[in-house]
Amino acid sequence: MIMKSRLLLVVSLATLLTSGLTACSTEKPGNATPVPTQPGRTSTSTSANPADVFGDLKACDLLEPTTMTKGFDPPAVETYESDNGCGTRKQGFGSVTLYLVSDAGIDQLSAGQGTKLPTKVGSRDAVEIPGDAGKQACTVAIAVTANARMTASTGLNKGTNEEACALSREIATAAEPKLPRGN
Repeated sequence: MIMKSRLLLVVSLATLLTSGLTACSTEKPGNATPVPTQPGRTSTSTSANPADVFGDLKACDLLEPTTMTKGFDPPAVETYESDNGCGTRKQGFGSVTLYLVSDAGIDQLSAGQGTKLPTKVGSRDAVEIPGDAGKQACTVAIAVTANARMTASTGLNKGTNEEACALSREIATAAEPKLPRGN
């Protein structure tokens, strides 16, 4: 699991670096101008999904408060499940990730090797998936809208699915009040 996380981190960092280096060019001088919005609509993002329910909310801002107090490494941006993800690890313990997915709800989430168990986090519908990535793993996903979710996943080096679920639930519970209310 750690090797997979490291590989994803290296690939993500390489992609970000490449994008950053090629994003600007001095070949075409001029002034950048914003694209006008349609009347009656406001634009909060220039991403491919202008209706992103999460707006400026960043996954790392939700993950860091819980993991830093537990001795995890500083979180880093990940883009495996969406463009708004974050992950961290703790040597000898395991790794955790948090994703804000604006284009797929909890119904579209695969259970992997586990089974989806309906639950609630705060007042929101959620699912818990013990064993989604095999033994010592768990994901808790919270519905933000019918087509948007937040996922908190844990993979342990040693332990049980229930221990992994306890940490995923803790992260999800801490993040839930900060999530936008869906339509």
